[in-house]
Amino acid sequence: MRSMIVTACRVAVVSVLVIAQHQSAAAQTAGAQFAFVDLTRVTTESVRGQGANAQMQEFRDQKRSELQARNSQAQGEVSALNQKLQDAQQKLQQGQNVLSADTTADLQRDISRLQVDIQRATQDSQADLARLQEDAQLEEQTLGLELQIEFENVLTPMIDELASQKGLAMIINVQGLVWANPALDLTQELIDMLDSAAETTP
Repeated sequence: MRSMIVTACRVAVVSVLVIAQHQSAAAQTAGAQFAFVDLTRVTTESVRGQGANAQMQEFRDQKRSELQARNSQAQGEVSALNQKLQDAQQKLQQGQNVLSADTTADLQRDISRLQVDIQRATQDSQADLARLQEDAQLEEQTLGLELQIEFENVLTPMIDELASQKGLAMIINVQGLVWANPALDLTQELIDMLDSAAETTP
């Protein structure tokens, strides 16, 4: 019986201490002048952020398909020229004892021309692909900047509203933050505000 009473007292003391700690943390939070958010979470978990990320991924997939199609086309053109070259070389080799001098000269000229065409086609396709890749990168950067500005135009007023509601002087990004009371984390509230706004936006 005594053991049970002692145990019960210890549990009660621990419970009081835990409650006191929570009350102390809540009091500190209520009087805080700053809070923090994880903007990476906001971007990846909010409906609006996920939509922007999906749009970027769709753009990348589209450009990747275009580049692959152009590369396949260029490879097909070079392969066709290589086949013509092989045919001409084989014809010259097989008929070297029976072909006339004029025919032999024509084949040799054709072989030289095809070799030049193959080299030029290869260089042109490489330059073309490099240009397409550069254009795609510039377009991706432009789209990313547009989506970022659009997202920030929605996000910034909500951060202002959240700070006003909480009576805060500052809301900082968690990146670079060494430590803060987890109760000061407003990330989920900000995500909920974004999602709520996205539901009402036509």
